[in-house]
Amino acid sequence: MISIGLVGCGVISVAHLNAYELMPDVEVIAVCDVVESLAAQKAKEYNVKSYYTSLDEMLRDEEIDLIDVCVPTIFHRDVSIKALEAGKHVICEKPIAATLKQADDMIEAAKRSNRFLLIGQSDRFLPLTIHAKKLLDSGELGKLLVGRNAHRFDNPYEKWMMNPRHPKYYWEQGGGPIIDSGIHGADLLNWFFGDEPVSVLAKGVVYPPALPFFTSAHIHVTYSNGGHGIIQVDRATKNYPQYERYLELVGTKKSIWGFENSYRQQVIVMHGTSLDELYYGRPNPTYRPTAHKQFIEYLPTPSQLYLELRSFIDTIRDGKSPPIKPEEARLALEICIAAEKSARSGKEIELPLGV
Repeated sequence: MISIGLVGCGVISVAHLNAYELMPDVEVIAVCDVVESLAAQKAKEYNVKSYYTSLDEMLRDEEIDLIDVCVPTIFHRDVSIKALEAGKHVICEKPIAATLKQADDMIEAAKRSNRFLLIGQSDRFLPLTIHAKKLLDSGELGKLLVGRNAHRFDNPYEKWMMNPRHPKYYWEQGGGPIIDSGIHGADLLNWFFGDEPVSVLAKGVVYPPALPFFTSAHIHVTYSNGGHGIIQVDRATKNYPQYERYLELVGTKKSIWGFENSYRQQVIVMHGTSLDELYYGRPNPTYRPTAHKQFIEYLPTPSQLYLELRSFIDTIRDGKSPPIKPEEARLALEICIAAEKSARSGKEIELPLGV
C-alpha cells in the first residue's frame, strides 16, 4: 500500500482524489492547504484521516510515501523540493515549474534524494493521443512532417477578471493560457516528433486589451529533423464543447486527426462513481458527425488522470522507468516560455533558452 499526502485542495485535487479512490493499492492519508476550510472539507468528503495547513508538519508524517503537488505553479518548486528532501516521492501537476531555473532546481533535488519526480503531462494518457502514438510508432504514418494540436477552452475572459493580481495571469510566474494550456501541446509535439525543438515563433491575441496575458495564441515549433509543430491555444472562445483537445498528424504515408472533450466530466464528477462514469459522465455519448471522420471516436477506457496517476503509482511501486521524465516536462516549459517571448517581441526565438 502506498500512502499519499496531497498538497493543495483546489479544483484539480478533485480529479486526483477521484482517481485514487479507484486504486485498491493506494490510500490518501493526509491533505494539506493553507485554507483550513478547504483541507477540512476534502478530508471529510474523501474520508482522509488527517488534514494540515502546514506542509512542514505534514512532511513529518513518516507514514506518507508520496506527496501529490496540486498547488499553483508558482509554488511547485518549493513544495516539491521540501517533499523530496523529506524523503518522499513527488507527483507534481503541470507545468513542472514557473521558470526553467526552478525546474532545474527540482530535477537536481530529485537526483540528490534518489526519489521520483513525476510531472503530470496528462494529455499523453488521452485515448486519442495513446492511439495516435501507437500508429506513429508502428510506422503506419511514415515520417511525421506536421503535428498540430489545439486546446480550446470555453473559459471566457470574464472568469479571469475576478482577481487581477493572481499569478495565473503572468507568464513570469507560470501563468497565462500559453503556459497553462500550451504546455500540453508542447509536450505532445516533443513526444510525437522525438526530436529536439530548435525554434519557436508565436502570435498572440489579447482580448480585452487590458488583460496581461494572451487569450489566444498560435505557436509554430520547428524541429531539427525538419518537422513542424503547431499549437493553438484559445481561452477567449465561447460555446465550445467544454474543453476540446484537437490533434492532427501529417505523415509521409498517412494523416490522421481527432478530437476529445471529456475533460470537465473527469474533473467535476462526484467521487464514488464507476470508472466509465468518471471518464464519460454518461454511458453512451452521442456521436455527432462532421465533414470528415476522425480516426478515433470512442474507446472504453478510464480518464486520462486515472491512467496518468495509475502509471505514476506503478512507477513508484515497481521502480520502473518513469513514463514522463522531468527533463521532458522542462523542455515543454521551455517551448512555452519561448512562445511568450516570441509573441511579445514579434521575433522567432531560438532554442535552447538557457535559464
